[in-house]
Amino acid sequence: MMGDADLLGRLQHEAFDLILVDPNEICGFVLAHVLGVPHAMFSTGLWFPAEIGAPAPLSYVPEFNSELTDEMGLWQRLKNGAFYIVSRIGTRWLIFPRYDRILAQHNTVPALPMATIIEKSAVFMLCTDLALEFPRPTLPHVVFVGGVLTRPAQLLPQVFSEWAKASGPNGFVLVSFGAGIKHLSNELTNTFAGALAQLPYQVIWRYFGKSPKNLGNNTWLVEWVPQNDLLGHPNARAFISHGGLNGIYEAVYHSVPVVGLPIFGDHYDTMTRVHAKGMGIKLDWRRLTEQKLSHTIITVASDSRYKEKAVQLSRIYRDQEHPVKRAVHWIEYVLRHDGAPHLRPRVYDLSFYTYFFLDLLAIGVFFGLFLGWVVLVFLRWRSLRAPDRLQASSACCIGDGGQTGHAFRQKLD
Repeated sequence: MMGDADLLGRLQHEAFDLILVDPNEICGFVLAHVLGVPHAMFSTGLWFPAEIGAPAPLSYVPEFNSELTDEMGLWQRLKNGAFYIVSRIGTRWLIFPRYDRILAQHNTVPALPMATIIEKSAVFMLCTDLALEFPRPTLPHVVFVGGVLTRPAQLLPQVFSEWAKASGPNGFVLVSFGAGIKHLSNELTNTFAGALAQLPYQVIWRYFGKSPKNLGNNTWLVEWVPQNDLLGHPNARAFISHGGLNGIYEAVYHSVPVVGLPIFGDHYDTMTRVHAKGMGIKLDWRRLTEQKLSHTIITVASDSRYKEKAVQLSRIYRDQEHPVKRAVHWIEYVLRHDGAPHLRPRVYDLSFYTYFFLDLLAIGVFFGLFLGWVVLVFLRWRSLRAPDRLQASSACCIGDGGQTGHAFRQKLD
């Protein structure tokens, strides 16, 4: 793309006001820089990297992909620190340099490092929300817009409506791993089919491929489901998911407890939050059995504590402006204020040693060592002077003793 002068020329001719960049495709930042167009980041994943510049105390802010919560003991903090260091090394010394070489190869003007180009984003819109995220420090140009697809449930198509109604007072369970995961291994598929067959609920499973041989009579396989509208149905009892953000926020919006089996990417951290918040249970698909899966689904669907937590999180999530309106507001705000430079924190202009007070620490250590050296020299000097003072004192005492004895003898005489 960088070598296609015709394409770049046509894009330049469009005179864009703002470019929205998905951080999963870093080349978007490069394109915005080459075109000289202001850019804003719109994340589609659960992603809050240190490169944004927000403070991240490792004692309670879990690093991405660490599967940790904001409650950490000694070993958890050690793990969090290790993940943080590895992430920073990988980002700063492996990923960014690749794009720096591309920028240098095409002589982009002005010549800026990739890290600086990302930091020049007018606003960072992150796909998370405080209903699900752990409280943490942030910055004025970081905006939470998690759940942009959430909406009230609409009327179901007739075939789905009749099926949902027929589930009766026991209700139904929805199983969906999103559009990106169409096929599971044969072993995992059979485990799922066997576990679902044991449930006292009707099950609708978004599924692609040949039907499992052990599929239960209570399970309906379909290749497409009106997911949001099914989750909004009053008979929905539980949602079985891989932990994709869109589905999870729909479950939060409609107060449906979740059983999650994360597969890759941010699924693990998303389900870690669902589990920690108490509205669901996270399972490991590598250690899954029919009995464990069926027991977990029944627990989440029937234990009122999970439903109560889901209702609580739904109230928190809904008690604010919808994320779409929030995103539109901030995009328009950035355009109205010429990129909103007044929101840009000074942290981007600080060196590593300045940000962490390492220069002052070094000065403090130097003066501490210098003072310690002075004290040691003084004590050494005192110790060397002590024998001379003792000898002089002894001589004085002996001399005085002689004079006293002479005077005493004269008095006796």
